[in-house]
Amino acid sequence: MDSVSRMAKIIRFYYRHVINMNPETHDSGIPGSTGMDWLIFRKVNRDFTYTRGKTKNGTKYEIYYPKTGAKNDNVVYYLHGGAYLGKHNWVYRYQSRYFSDAAGGATVIYVDYDVAPKAKYPTQLNQALDVWDEITGKLGFKPANICCGGDSAGGNLCLAMMLKLRDAGRELPNGAFLFSPWTDMMGTGDSYKDNYENDSLFGINGGVLTDEKKDKLMNFDIYSWCENADRYDPYVSPVYADFHDFPPMCFTVGTWELLMSDTERIVDNLHSHDIPVTIFRGHHLWHVFVLFHGIIPEATAAFSVVTNFISDRFKTWDYKYPVDKKYRIS
Repeated sequence: MDSVSRMAKIIRFYYRHVINMNPETHDSGIPGSTGMDWLIFRKVNRDFTYTRGKTKNGTKYEIYYPKTGAKNDNVVYYLHGGAYLGKHNWVYRYQSRYFSDAAGGATVIYVDYDVAPKAKYPTQLNQALDVWDEITGKLGFKPANICCGGDSAGGNLCLAMMLKLRDAGRELPNGAFLFSPWTDMMGTGDSYKDNYENDSLFGINGGVLTDEKKDKLMNFDIYSWCENADRYDPYVSPVYADFHDFPPMCFTVGTWELLMSDTERIVDNLHSHDIPVTIFRGHHLWHVFVLFHGIIPEATAAFSVVTNFISDRFKTWDYKYPVDKKYRIS
C-alpha cells in the first residue's frame, strides 16, 4: 500500500515528470541536477553571517555562522550533491541554520567544488580534502569538533574524503550524516532492478531494467565525472571500501530509490565493524527526500533524526527539530 502523505505524492509526481534523470526519456541529467533550487528563497537568514573564501590552491568554499551565540569550536562541513553536475546552491545554503542550531551555534562550511562534465575525478575529492585542510589548518578547527554531511554525490564525496583521511593515518571528524549517498558507480545493488519502476528521479514508470538499459544508464552523463576512473576504486565507489575505524554515522534513504542498496551496503559494512549507525528509511520515498523537511511530514521526521544525531555528536541536546509523531522512525 502506498501510504505516503498527500504532499509527498505531489512532490513525487513533480520529480517523475519535471526533474527525472532517466536516459530513456532525457538526453542529459544536467537539468534535473539543478531542479530543486526553485524551492528556496535566495537570501541568507538575517541572524547569520555569510562569507566566501578560497584556499591557497584556489578551491572555493562558503562559511555560514550565527551573528550571536556562536559556538566557536564547532563546525559542520557539508558536501553538496547534484550528480557532480550541479553546483552548490540555495537548497543547501538553506540548511545552514538547522545544522548550526543543532550543533549549538556551529560554523557551517561548504566546499564549492568544480563540476562535471568539465571537471572529473579526482578533482572533486582533491578539492574536498583541500577545504578540509583549510578548516583544520588556517581556520583552526579540530577534527574532533567537526561533523561532516553530504547528500547523493556529496555523500559519495564525504565517504571518499574520510577514507582518504583514515588511510593516510589522519584524524577523522567526530561523525557524519549522509542523505542517500551515491556509493556504487557499477550499480550492482538489488535495488537498481527492484526499484527501477518506483524511483521517480532515476527510474521510469512501468520500466524494467534490462541489461541494455542498465548499460545506457551507466553511460549517462550523470557518470561523466568518473568516466576515466576505475569504478571499483573505493575512492570512486565507497561501497567497495572497508569502514573500520570510522566514527558514528547517520543515514537517510528512500525505500523506492534506485540507490537504496548504495546506502544499505555501507550500513552493513559499518555494522560489521561495530560502528554506531543510525538509519531512517523513508517508505515509498525518493532520492534525498529529506531535503523536503518542513514541507512533507516524512522528511520532517527524518530530518529530526539527523539533527538529533548532530546534537549528540556535539553534546548540544537542547535543540529539537519539530516532528510529526505519525511518521516517527521505525
